Amino acid sequence: MAALHEQQNTIFISSSVEQEMSKHMYDSLPQEACGVVLGEAAAGGIRISRFQPIRNVAPNPLHHFSLDEEEWIRCIFNEPQLIGIFHSHPRTSPVPSHQDLMALPAYAELIKVYLIGTPALTSKSEPCMHLNGYEILYKVEDPSKSNQQKCYDVQPAQLRMT
Repeated sequence: MAALHEQQNTIFISSSVEQEMSKHMYDSLPQEACGVVLGEAAAGGIRISRFQPIRNVAPNPLHHFSLDEEEWIRCIFNEPQLIGIFHSHPRTSPVPSHQDLMALPAYAELIKVYLIGTPALTSKSEPCMHLNGYEILYKVEDPSKSNQQKCYDVQPAQLRMT
């Protein structure tokens, strides 16, 4: 049985940051949008204070995302408050796909949260989205083995707009 380390946190996100992510998602349609979220982790939750769009360079951006390597590296080294990744699912629900989970090890050690948005069909004039938040978890399959490959998973987290 896998042991999961970490406890579930609440993710607090300001409505202005959520609106920026939603606008980027709608501007990117029909392709998947992506970017990073900046903030801080503290007792009782993770606070997201900024969103930085990153260009999607996936070979098939209608169905997948891949962060532009140059922009991603710049964020890693220049953004001390890098806390997570955002991407959209333009035609499916905002839950991690199999491919999302397979790509997770590429950046899981650097982030704490994983956000996925999908367009919301409403009568509002402002673009809005359904947004789900996930906490990154490190799984230890067998604690007695020291040379095992790192495994990551996501766990739904409570998302609160501020």
